[in-house]
Amino acid sequence: MKLSSSNKKLLSNTGFLYLMTISVQVLNVLTIPYLTRVLGPTIYGRIGLAQGYMSYVQIILDFGFILSATQVISENRNDKVLAANVISSVSIIKIVLSLIVASVFMLLFFGDFFDSINANIIFIYLIAYLANALLPDYYYRGIEDMKITSIRTVAIRVIFTLLIFVCVKSEKDYIFVPISFLIGSICALVFSILDIKIRYKISYNLPKMNSIKVFFKNSIPFFISRFASTFYQALNVIILGKIYGNSPIVGYYTSSDKVITLSKMASSPIADSLYPYMLKNKNFKIVKKILMIFMPVITLGVILVGIFAEPLCVIAFGNEYAEAGNVLRLLLPIAWVILPTYIIAFPVMSPLGLVKYANRSNVIGMCIQICGLVIIKMLGILNVYTVCGLTSFTEVVVFVYRLLVVLLRKKLRLGGIRHE
Repeated sequence: MKLSSSNKKLLSNTGFLYLMTISVQVLNVLTIPYLTRVLGPTIYGRIGLAQGYMSYVQIILDFGFILSATQVISENRNDKVLAANVISSVSIIKIVLSLIVASVFMLLFFGDFFDSINANIIFIYLIAYLANALLPDYYYRGIEDMKITSIRTVAIRVIFTLLIFVCVKSEKDYIFVPISFLIGSICALVFSILDIKIRYKISYNLPKMNSIKVFFKNSIPFFISRFASTFYQALNVIILGKIYGNSPIVGYYTSSDKVITLSKMASSPIADSLYPYMLKNKNFKIVKKILMIFMPVITLGVILVGIFAEPLCVIAFGNEYAEAGNVLRLLLPIAWVILPTYIIAFPVMSPLGLVKYANRSNVIGMCIQICGLVIIKMLGILNVYTVCGLTSFTEVVVFVYRLLVVLLRKKLRLGGIRHE
């Protein structure tokens, strides 16, 4: 069967994103077991704790532009003047947000909120995430050109991996983990700025204040949604860090969460390439085909990981991580629903005019997670296992909510009722 040009582009973009994802996962297979063994559960837990704080920083600096700006670019993909205005406006907003975030962290540093080791790790990660926030990835997504971002990401991950193996030889070398990430982020930013200017002939400018205000205002709902989602996900490692301190349990959770992160990385290329494609083509049949192909494979994988969780954790992370198996089992429902959750969210709900419900679902998830944490704290059963179980429950509820909204929309359309 001959593919249309749109479907060819979707297939190509998905292929490049999967090439990137597989390459990154291969490199993770090399670096994560190495770091867990060299640094040990305690220090590796500190790295995970710092990355938990950075999850909030990343979502604040992104401010939903990865969705809102992508949509604007996608709907006006041949307008270079508008593209320059979007990139410049978004960059200015992110620089202002960076200054605000940096000021908050400086106050925390001087207020001794972090101990010396955590402060050093967090400070370097903070600079790296500030540089990473300025990457114009939303432009590449909007024009459906995932090739350049895929190549760039793989190249940067290779640099990061090489630096890890060269520089990190013992627990004392922990500081080179965030330093390696910082070097990669700076290289990625320089590369992207030059590529946008040379290959696409788009230069940064000084946009009008009104334009900046419009982009800022339009991104607020997306920011609230993404912040809510990241808030209840990143909150776990911070709470566990406060409960267990320097206990290896934080490392068990962090290492198990890496497995869930890999499942998200495996699902995101499909959703990322579908989003601009669906905005343009609204081909809902292809969504059904994708889920019919991948869900049986995901289901089988989740079952096998659940059965062999302990030996898999030992193989992946080291002999000290056998206890992480039970933690991983409690997080597996997230791995099972993550692909349909990603696909139903913005690739399906945006073309249907249901963006507000996609955004609202993450706020609902945040409320469920916070209320659940309060309840298990009051019951005196707040621990790593109840936190993981609650998180899985929250993710499943978010998925079910999105699915019900889409099914209701479909029912209303079939019944000839206009959806408001």
